[in-house]
Amino acid sequence: MRHGLQQELDEILGRKTQRYYIAYLIGIPTLFIYPLIWMGQIADDLQQIAVDMGIPGPHTSFRHMVCWNTIGLPLFGPSVATMRFFDTLNKVERELNRQKSSLEPPEHDNAGI
Repeated sequence: MRHGLQQELDEILGRKTQRYYIAYLIGIPTLFIYPLIWMGQIADDLQQIAVDMGIPGPHTSFRHMVCWNTIGLPLFGPSVATMRFFDTLNKVERELNRQKSSLEPPEHDNAGI
């Protein structure tokens, strides 16, 4: 079964997260400070999970997201922050998939018996 980004984040973080479209709608009257803080918190949670799993860095973090999205704005900072966020997310997903596949017994073809 295919999952969207929101379902994958919920599964990895172990809790239901704010829907991204709601975060961005709330961002309009807050000059997009709310989604920046929201993404930073998720980035911090992902970083902690990656460290706990022993995944080598670099990882994204709250500080990384905020700095690249504010100070780095003229230097394509949001692109760098987004790339690092998804890089960390992909590393965690690869490790979870590796762990899951090592727990499942191999499938045997019993057609020749």
